[in-house]
Amino acid sequence: MSRFTDELYERFKKNLEAVNGTCVRASKAGLGRAVADVFTKEGIADVCIAETPLLKEAGVADALKNAGIQVYTDHIRLHAETVKGGVSENQYGIADLGTLVQGRDDVNERTVATMAEYYIGVVKGSTILEEYDDMFDVLAELPEMPGFVGFITGPSRTADIECVSTVGVHGPIRLTAVVVDDE
Repeated sequence: MSRFTDELYERFKKNLEAVNGTCVRASKAGLGRAVADVFTKEGIADVCIAETPLLKEAGVADALKNAGIQVYTDHIRLHAETVKGGVSENQYGIADLGTLVQGRDDVNERTVATMAEYYIGVVKGSTILEEYDDMFDVLAELPEMPGFVGFITGPSRTADIECVSTVGVHGPIRLTAVVVDDE
C-alpha cells in the first residue's frame, strides 16, 4: 500500500474534482460527522449504508440519525431505489484518476454505490495508490480475487452517438469521496 501523504490526497482530490466529484478528508473519529455534514448540506433526508467494521466503529449510522437523516442498514435492496443517499466503504483509491475501487463480494456495497442519487464512497488514505497500474499489481497479489471489482470515477455519465453527455443514467448523479486518515 501507499504511504499516504498530503500530496497524494491533493492529487486524488484534484483528479476526482476534474470528473465532477467532490472530496473531503476526515479522521476516523470524525468520519460520521463528515458524512452527515455532506448529506445535511445537500438536503438528503434518507440513506442506505452498507456497514463495514470501519463504518460501524466510526459511528456513521448514529451520526446520520443524530443529524435527522433516516438510515437503512438492512434490506438494502428494498430501500435503495427510493432513498436519495448511499454510503459504502471502498477498498482502494487511485490518485492519478480520482477513482474509488470496490473489491468485495458484498452486493449491498455495490447496490448503494449505484442506486442512490448521491453516493459517498469512504476510502482509507493508506489504501490510495498512486497510479492505475499499481491497482493491478495489488489485485494480482491478493490471495483470492474478489467476485467483483468495480472502478468508480466520478458521478455516472454516458453519451449518445452524437456525444450528448448525460449524468446519472447508470448510477449516482453526485459523488463524494471521504478519505479517512487511518495511519
